[in-house]
Amino acid sequence: MPRVVSEFSIMGGSLRRLLYLLLFVGSLSTHCVGDIVLVHGKQQYADEEETIQRLAGFYGVNLLTVEVGSRDSVDRAMHQFRNPGTLAILISEEALSKLDKKQLQAALRRPKGLRIPMLVFGVQARGDPKQLQFWSGGAIRECVPLESNFRPKTLDVGNVEALTRALTGSELPAVASPECSMRFNPTAALQTVLSVHGSGERNGAVLVRVQTDDAELFFVPQMEPFDKSWMGRPDSLSKAFSSLAPFVFFLSYAAGDYAWHSDGHYANLTIDDAWLTQPYGRLDYPALLAEMERHHFHTTIAFIPWNFDRSEPALIALFRAHPERFSICVHGNNHTHREFGDYAAHPLREQIADIKQGVARMERFRALTGIPYDRFMVFPHAVAPEETFGALKTYGFLGTANSSNVPVGASFPTDPTFLLRPSTVAYANLLSLSRYPTGGDIPGLEIAIQSFLGNPLLFHGHQDLFEKGIGAFNGFADLVNQVQPTTQWVSLGEIARHSHLVRRREDGGVDVRMFSNEMDLRNPSGGDAIFYIQREESLSSAIRSLTVDGAPAAFENSRGRLTLRLIVPARQVRTLRIVYQNDLDPARQDVRKRDVYAYVLRRVSDFRDLQLSRFSWGAAVTRAYYRHDWDSIELYLEGKWWAGVLCIGLAFAGLRYCRRRAGKRAVERAATN
Repeated sequence: MPRVVSEFSIMGGSLRRLLYLLLFVGSLSTHCVGDIVLVHGKQQYADEEETIQRLAGFYGVNLLTVEVGSRDSVDRAMHQFRNPGTLAILISEEALSKLDKKQLQAALRRPKGLRIPMLVFGVQARGDPKQLQFWSGGAIRECVPLESNFRPKTLDVGNVEALTRALTGSELPAVASPECSMRFNPTAALQTVLSVHGSGERNGAVLVRVQTDDAELFFVPQMEPFDKSWMGRPDSLSKAFSSLAPFVFFLSYAAGDYAWHSDGHYANLTIDDAWLTQPYGRLDYPALLAEMERHHFHTTIAFIPWNFDRSEPALIALFRAHPERFSICVHGNNHTHREFGDYAAHPLREQIADIKQGVARMERFRALTGIPYDRFMVFPHAVAPEETFGALKTYGFLGTANSSNVPVGASFPTDPTFLLRPSTVAYANLLSLSRYPTGGDIPGLEIAIQSFLGNPLLFHGHQDLFEKGIGAFNGFADLVNQVQPTTQWVSLGEIARHSHLVRRREDGGVDVRMFSNEMDLRNPSGGDAIFYIQREESLSSAIRSLTVDGAPAAFENSRGRLTLRLIVPARQVRTLRIVYQNDLDPARQDVRKRDVYAYVLRRVSDFRDLQLSRFSWGAAVTRAYYRHDWDSIELYLEGKWWAGVLCIGLAFAGLRYCRRRAGKRAVERAATN
């Protein structure tokens, strides 16, 4: 692809401000990325090595594999160990016998007393116990066989703060069993990071850490998976993490800032469907504001663009006065059934028309109310197909958040590392996030896992969330803030702008993977820093412009990758924005409500949420509708309009009957008194 370069500008001001410029770089230099070294002998450890390879990609570190057998191969391994860019060593128990301990310890030393951590995996009962004793400094005596039918129930996380952080004391579901149980000599140098527990007293250590004056070593026994039923299922984060846990804890600790990580911890609560009327069903806006201030969280309203001209002045003033607590994003357009669903019912051209009209309506909403909104999509009912993702990107959407981050029609990936992040750009290069429902129990374990991984936490509900009180979300917020006190509760737009990943480079710079079309890039250090930014782009993407803080910038878009180099002054933030070529002109879009079906459906929805929700039986119907995704009812009404009219009539008749009955009872009580 030919080079694409926009106008290049230099900001005025001091000499340091002159450093604020953008220069093209072809690609990120791999020599600036940290290395991990995998060492094995002739024996293969397929599961462990596959896990290590997957996690090397997940954390963005180079994986160098060495098979030790000959003297030359040992020398090559030692040479790599001494490399200043080496972050960690993973070595099989079999290969350990090929190495000289003193030479290895010398190779692992770094200036100022630092040591490169080493993980010994594949420890087996048939191994030489003297070797374990030798390498662990006597901390480990042996590894004794466990019963062949031993199936642990939990994988327990110990209290080793440097490694376990937010997961300290957690119990993960066990999906693999150690082949043997390590036995220890009493010593302060040994810490148990992970251990499995079965019925009774049967247990076994899975990851132990031994610290001596000369080395920092970790040991993992040979693991045998016994539960793979969770693979390829979107609701299996805890089991996916458990299957990788020994290597996740080790590599995240060993790589540190040289591994891909987020720039902070973020969270959000989104309420779908509501518009700015007080109250909206069980949602009392001023009361919710008081709860947000007491329990420190933020609420986004997933706003249906059809409602653009219906906002009440008092709520407009409330939202404008508290942007730190309230925000708005886009929720479909008309919210008619699956308007962004299967193309057989709603062709792509119709969905694109809905996207354009929805944006125009939201621009009209902003003009009428003075309330900003995030061009961030929450699809009605369920996620859309991948081609719709591409349309959202073209028309300037920051991303989308739904119950699933995988578009409809696509198979859920079986790679367990896919579950380690709730966000992906694997589909049309649009940022797609998954979110948690608030209708059930608080997912405490998953909150801890997501916090450990540095992932954003997204929650969603409807007005019926507050049926039992406006404080219904407080427990979720309190747990998030307890697990990770530095969590920032922000809008979905802010989460998108901070969805990028960063990692340190050996040359002192910072690599950045940009996921949304807007990014707030922060330099937290006390000195100027060079950021090497990359963003994957499809070859069909036509970029109109890239700006930094509103000023045009130079960039390269070659072979499906956008790259640039940016110097950010100390403790400053720079905002990058990509605009794609499209035919959207909000001022020329028709925003009128001309669809009769959409008009009737929106009024029925208002009746459901604003009227029926006041009664216990009506609230039960509403809860069932939301929790069981009864959008099939809407599809039925779409084809059977007379059934819709009948349902509306019966609902009104039922409401009138309840009111008349309540009136008669009041008269009877008055007559009795």
